[in-house]
Amino acid sequence: MNRVLSCLILVAGFSVALLAQDQKQTIEKDITIIHGQSIADGKSEIGERILEECIVALPQVDDLIPEISSESHFLKEINGDPAKNDHVKTYTASVEINYMIYQKVLVIVATSSIKGQEPVMKVMEKSLKQSKRFVSNPSEGDLYAGRSRRQYYFSTPEGAANDVKKRAAIWLKQQAAVTCKK
Repeated sequence: MNRVLSCLILVAGFSVALLAQDQKQTIEKDITIIHGQSIADGKSEIGERILEECIVALPQVDDLIPEISSESHFLKEINGDPAKNDHVKTYTASVEINYMIYQKVLVIVATSSIKGQEPVMKVMEKSLKQSKRFVSNPSEGDLYAGRSRRQYYFSTPEGAANDVKKRAAIWLKQQAAVTCKK
């Protein structure tokens, strides 16, 4: 197929040269194509480039309400005491932050054709919903069990909630630099 396209380009170039000669324009008659390749299938390619992006709004840390869940575990050697083995209720917390991102993008539509059409470009604005989930990290817990493979847990719902809010607060503070100024 590439040979057919190369031949078509060669014939088209020769035809243009003959046409120009008939119209008394000066165009060189000798056309030499060492290697030519074209993909003129008429397909369109759509691409987009982000021109501007920012976060519309973020919640305050005090407005975050963690979801608390609990489980019962049988723990051995609780807090390093070899005689303390018991069923213990442990807690984890999670919080999900939903926010909107504003984007200004340049959409480029390019069509591959024999005519060589200019790409169509359009600037568009859009808003995208995003979410970020945080979960408390049990390694920060106040309760541990085991000797060689020590595992940590939160023994109170408040401890788990405070840990997840602390993690979310750090992320919110980092995102403050990319919030929209408008």
